Amino acid sequence: MISGKMDPYENMAMDEAIFRNIIKGDSLPTIRFYDWEPPTVSCGYNQEIEKEVDFDKLSKFGFGFVRRPTGGRIVLHDHEVTYSVIAPVLGRLGGNITQAYSEISQALGAGLKKLGVPVELEKGSLSSSHQRQDSNPCFSSTSRFELTYQKRKIVGSAQVRKEDVLLQHGSILLNFDQSKVAYIIPGLSDVKREKLAVFLSRKTVAINEISPTKYNFNAAVQGFIRGFQEHWSEDEFEFTENLATSEINSLGKLVRDKYSTDDWNKRK
Repeated sequence: MISGKMDPYENMAMDEAIFRNIIKGDSLPTIRFYDWEPPTVSCGYNQEIEKEVDFDKLSKFGFGFVRRPTGGRIVLHDHEVTYSVIAPVLGRLGGNITQAYSEISQALGAGLKKLGVPVELEKGSLSSSHQRQDSNPCFSSTSRFELTYQKRKIVGSAQVRKEDVLLQHGSILLNFDQSKVAYIIPGLSDVKREKLAVFLSRKTVAINEISPTKYNFNAAVQGFIRGFQEHWSEDEFEFTENLATSEINSLGKLVRDKYSTDDWNKRK
């Protein structure tokens, strides 16, 4: 499914609506690609937002904000391809979180190679506390089975599981690194802020900084679709543009009652 640009509340609500429907057995496993309007800072489920985000600066930059249902740390979604994989914990996605990360990363890596970006799977450790860590932005460190190009991070992902179904979504940088994140973190001196911005620019890299061909969102998504089809060649893929009626109803309720509320986004 290709959703294109949606606002932050709709993006998170759509992922969760599909997730809930798959838990109930009413929807098929889904791979979704989407973008953000406006550019948005998202935070992980467990983060204390007052320590992570200066909302005055967020407003100054015109960024939206939303809390994800998954773990991990703050991410700026700006000129990227965001993906979600929502499926039962079975077959190729069976096993633990690390195994599912590896399987999805290999499919994403196949897509990146289609786009002329030769990436590597990191071989470091992914601890159980990684997604709960609230210090530093997501793209400031790399975990096991995340994708890098010459040790620079190009994809950041997070996962949640419930009733033997997983939702994993993540950011694939298309045009910009994550250095802007340094300017929305509270409590930093100007010197530390500039150092963090430089560090993030060195630690992250975008597709269009590497590939000889410059891709827009739609062209990049086609590369990822081919990557999934190639790496998961034993699976059948059905393309759809529409949600089920029950997913649409759930999406609207989730936007209204959860993702657009301060009770969810700014909870302590």
